[in-house]
Amino acid sequence: MAAPKSTYDPSTNVGKVRLFIQDTDESKAKFNDAEINVFITEAGSSKLRAAAGLALLTWAAVLGREDEDVSVGSWSGDRRDVAEKMSKLAKEYLDMDGFALDRKPAPYFKAAVVDWTPAAEAQRRLTEDQ
Repeated sequence: MAAPKSTYDPSTNVGKVRLFIQDTDESKAKFNDAEINVFITEAGSSKLRAAAGLALLTWAAVLGREDEDVSVGSWSGDRRDVAEKMSKLAKEYLDMDGFALDRKPAPYFKAAVVDWTPAAEAQRRLTEDQ
């Protein structure tokens, strides 16, 4: 099976999002075209900066997991520092397009929120023992 396609043509919506997030090297693309299209769909086809913001948040989430040094475009430093800078730019892009992250999620997304504090863990253990 062929690898998913990653193209860079700044005259297309996918290419514009790639330009905003500096994912322009087709041979080292962070996201394939289908993934970029998911961000465009989620943000709305006319809100390309919001799509770029979603892409940057996704990329930052992956980067922020470890403490090693990394270089992404013009940013370099430890992964968490770079992820923080990406998240800040993502928020700026989202704000430019009036996209609120606290909006109601699409019905096919269901998230569980789990409180992992020691008190909540102790309460879960008590409940399980009963």
